Formats: sequence, C-alpha cells, structure tokens
Amino acid sequence: MAYTLQAIITTAGALPAPLPASLRLVALRGGVDMVPIGNAALKAHALPFLPLTDEGNEGLPLEIVELCERLSTEGSLAYIEAEFFGGLGAQAHALFASGKQVGQVVVSDVAINEALRHLGVQKGDADDEFDAVGLGQRRNTDDWLL
Repeated sequence: MAYTLQAIITTAGALPAPLPASLRLVALRGGVDMVPIGNAALKAHALPFLPLTDEGNEGLPLEIVELCERLSTEGSLAYIEAEFFGGLGAQAHALFASGKQVGQVVVSDVAINEALRHLGVQKGDADDEFDAVGLGQRRNTDDWLL
C-alpha cells in the first residue's frame, strides 16, 4: 500500500496567522501542528510534488524554501516528505528557524523522526516520534485535508 506525505510541521502555535491561501493547519498529537501540502496548495503556490523523495533532488526548490522561510519567522519548523510503496521508499526533511534554512536537506529512513525530535517531540510509549504524533493515521497528504 502506498504512503505519501508532503507537509510542514512545527510546534503548536508557532506559525503566523493567517496562513497563505490554500494552506490549512491540522493539529496533531503532542503539541504539533502540520500544514499538509496537498494538491490545492501545490497548484496555488506553484510547488513541486515530492521533489526530494520522488524526484531525487538534493536541494529544496526555491518555491518551497521561500514558503518555509516566510512561515518560520516566529519559530522553528520542518518541511517533510515521505513516499513509500510496498515497504520501499524514503523520507526527507529540511529545517527552518527565524526565517532561514538551518543545515542541509536530510534524506534517510528516519528523517521525519529526526525533524520531530528537533521540534521537541518525544516518543514516549510510541514506537517512534512519527507514531507519537499520529502521522500514520492517513495514507495520502490530501486525506489530512478532508
């Protein structure tokens, strides 16, 4: 079964309001907010679909960098991607704080867990940080917007 996720995650309340057009906030467990980058947001902001995990880019496209810089002026956030099919796939993250990208893009099997830990998420009794915030509840980015 396929799993795809393209989103921005941050601690609850860290994003400026209102969000740009076609972006919506979804509250996750553990005090984490997510902005799913679904089809409407991809079109409205001319963003590429999964540029790191699907297209294999090593750096973030400028459109995504600019959006994340704009949204990170009041705190830290992570741009995340995941794409899996039949148990094979990849995850990626890029971190932003105070309106700037922090560090390099990371593509690895645990990239989203690393991003969540950077934001202060602890796994507690869950298998990992991904499960602790509930990112496995939906199989597709647009499903988070229903």
